[in-house]
Amino acid sequence: MKPYSDYSAEELAMENLFIRWVRFPDDPSIRTFWENWIVKYPYMKANVERARELVLTASDWKPDSLSNQEVNSLWGRIRNSLEIIGERETYDPEDKFFSLRSWTGRLVTILGLVVFLFFVVYFVTK
Repeated sequence: MKPYSDYSAEELAMENLFIRWVRFPDDPSIRTFWENWIVKYPYMKANVERARELVLTASDWKPDSLSNQEVNSLWGRIRNSLEIIGERETYDPEDKFFSLRSWTGRLVTILGLVVFLFFVVYFVTK
């Protein structure tokens, strides 16, 4: 594991200890650790500020902030993607493993698409 002084802002924002400090700044031991760390590594102050912004933004994200129109559009895109995937796949009824992989791949694709679209809609509307 590399030292925090080599972390980017994004890497800091994913560290549990850093997240706890940002979200619960009144914890004396964590606050002391990070305050002393910043004194020791003052060149990291910009990364710390950017990481704080990232953690606070992620903490405030609410998935129910989509309008009905945005939700309907999202589901339409998912259905369209599934239709395209279905048209491209060839199905062999004798190959049960292929069928299982197909559904697993579809599920992963759908979940990835949903998460991606939520973030896109959130950051575009902000």
